[in-house]
Amino acid sequence: MTDGVMDYYATATGRLTAPEGPFAVREAVVQGRAMRVYAAADVNIVDTLSRSEQRFHDRTLACEDGRYWTYAELLGASRRLAGALRDRHAIVPGDRVGLAMRNRPEWFVAFAAIVRAGGVAVLFNSRGAGDELAAAAADVPCRLILADDERAERIVAAGVATPTLALAEIMAAAQDGPALDDQRVDADAPAVVLFTSGTTGRPKGAVLTQRNIANMTVNLQFLSAIGLEMAAHSYGIPVETLRTMAPRPSSLLVFPMFHISGLTVFFMMIESGGLLTTMRRWNAAAALPQISGNTVTMISGPPMVLNDLLDAPGAETHLAGVGSIGVGGQATPSSLTARIARAMPRAMQTSGWGMTEASGNVAAIVGAVASIKPESCGKPSPVVDLRVVGEDGVDVTPGEAGELWLGGALVMAGYCNAAAATDATLVDGWLRTGDVGRVDGDGFIHLVDRKKDMVISGGENIYSAEVERVLGAEGDFVEVALFGIADARLGERAVAAVTLRDGARWTEDAVKALARASLANYKVPTAVCFDLGPFPRNVTGKVDKAQLRARFLAQVVETV
Repeated sequence: MTDGVMDYYATATGRLTAPEGPFAVREAVVQGRAMRVYAAADVNIVDTLSRSEQRFHDRTLACEDGRYWTYAELLGASRRLAGALRDRHAIVPGDRVGLAMRNRPEWFVAFAAIVRAGGVAVLFNSRGAGDELAAAAADVPCRLILADDERAERIVAAGVATPTLALAEIMAAAQDGPALDDQRVDADAPAVVLFTSGTTGRPKGAVLTQRNIANMTVNLQFLSAIGLEMAAHSYGIPVETLRTMAPRPSSLLVFPMFHISGLTVFFMMIESGGLLTTMRRWNAAAALPQISGNTVTMISGPPMVLNDLLDAPGAETHLAGVGSIGVGGQATPSSLTARIARAMPRAMQTSGWGMTEASGNVAAIVGAVASIKPESCGKPSPVVDLRVVGEDGVDVTPGEAGELWLGGALVMAGYCNAAAATDATLVDGWLRTGDVGRVDGDGFIHLVDRKKDMVISGGENIYSAEVERVLGAEGDFVEVALFGIADARLGERAVAAVTLRDGARWTEDAVKALARASLANYKVPTAVCFDLGPFPRNVTGKVDKAQLRARFLAQVVETV
């Protein structure tokens, strides 16, 4: 059975990427380097937007609070706003235009308008405080900023000098005036700047090119196609039959649009004629009727969101039509995987690996393949090159762990106005991801940890993710995180923070015994803390371990 699944996966991948297949690859020379690109990738993002507007004219593109907008309404408005950007604000191709809005249909209009005017969309963190927005605007200067009212007030109050249009002005400009013909720019010109969401240090603006985004869009379709192939194989029916049975794509937009995961969902939906449902603020109980009412077929979000949905009353009824669940932003606890399988047995779970600097997903694993290789995040996508590199900068022996380096059509151009950071991250075209992993004999990637998230104790490397996976399998644990604290003798000591479900009772010794049953003694946490939750998180749902460590150390000081 296992061999049959893996053989079919290899056959299906080969068929989809063959020269005559829908995801054929070709060679291109980019900045003097040869790389593989998808033959079907558009040269410019505007081609994707124009094609979607024409093909799905009367379909609904967005829904919020029970109101619906069609492709014609929103993308037509974007062409008129693009005209206003040119005529009233002198925006020309190559100009950077900031965008600071919560997830809302108007965001789609503003983003598409910037792109159609040939501008570079700078996606500011809409959840940031005024000072954070001001810092980002200083790091990546823009000619103009488009913002909803709340963000516009923050930006002005923070003293940002960049002209800022508030929501009423933006939508008024999108209602009248001549529509601008799409402005095409060079394939390797900047298209989008997204700020990295690292848990330490100041965010940097990663520059993604037109080619990056175009290949990202096709790559998403490839990942969807291979998932459909594997589902058809599991059900024992032809893939074309399953395709005709599949409902129209529809997604609840959980990730913020200034994050690469939100942006990928946007492109996935508009390319397929899908519907995007947005919410003013996250509320699982309010989300469930929208999921069933809008026949949502796909939900992707951090583990916290999926747990919230499953905890809400009536979850199984409202989630019955969801066919795809993607967990992102951090490693998926095995207890959550099992919980989703129990509550939504027909939903295909997808996990993977990616990052802002690589245009989102670079690997994914679905269905039966995920069952066979539950610890893997998948094989590299067809346009991705991968190296596993040791501390000496030399590729490690196959099967050994090392830092994962990426090359190819999805790798960013660099960080905006940050030459030193770019030089430290991009080496001869290779992206140093900072993730530690290994590749098995079948070519599947197994993540070990973030390179900077290791605890080095007594000369031994303790990978936080490994310990977190072991403890995370316990259903009583809602949140688990491992971090290091300074120790005069060992260098660092490993501390585990655990948030328990209501009514659960665990002792520190019991948690250590649970770890010791699966891990070497040196990997067992030296201390376990139960009262640090809910964990502090950044905007993408990742645990902020610097803050978590500070909370722990503050408690230690208080008890001394």
